Amino acid sequence: MTAVFRIVLTLGVIFGATLFADGPRVLLGPRDPIASDGSLKAGRALTISEMDLSEVPAAPDLDDPSKFVKWFSNSSIERDRDVILAFVGSFGPALCERQSREKLVAVIQDYYSTKQYLNNEFHFRGPRAGQFIDAAWTTPKDRQIDDFVKQLLKAGYLRTREVWPRSRSFLLDVFDQGKSPRACS
Repeated sequence: MTAVFRIVLTLGVIFGATLFADGPRVLLGPRDPIASDGSLKAGRALTISEMDLSEVPAAPDLDDPSKFVKWFSNSSIERDRDVILAFVGSFGPALCERQSREKLVAVIQDYYSTKQYLNNEFHFRGPRAGQFIDAAWTTPKDRQIDDFVKQLLKAGYLRTREVWPRSRSFLLDVFDQGKSPRACS
């Protein structure tokens, strides 16, 4: 019994020493820095009505045409369009060569991933940017690219997984099974 008493007494002393050893703790104010007294306790957070917003710079206008038109023109989409359209004339056995096929698949993947990224980005920016990007994807070049990719898929030169590898849709696999022959086999 004395051993149990000694253990309880020792634990009580240790607990008391850790609780009262630092002395009185001072609560931090909302403008006090974190851990000013070494306690690693933060002060009460400021609410939005207590913050001085005059020091915060204004956010840039994301829907400003001068910014998003310049950003779109600096993207790689025009280069990708031109490279894909260069393949349109080489429909047939030339697409079965390993290097040209790998280049075609890579540029088609880049084109569609950039298109998806820019579409999401511009619709996030605002209504003017969304209207701009919708108009930017309806060019004759884009329609010709979509038709060319559809022909490649239908003829069996490409599989849907090769065009959209990042898509997690199981429907791509379901519709791709045995639908078209392998043209390069």
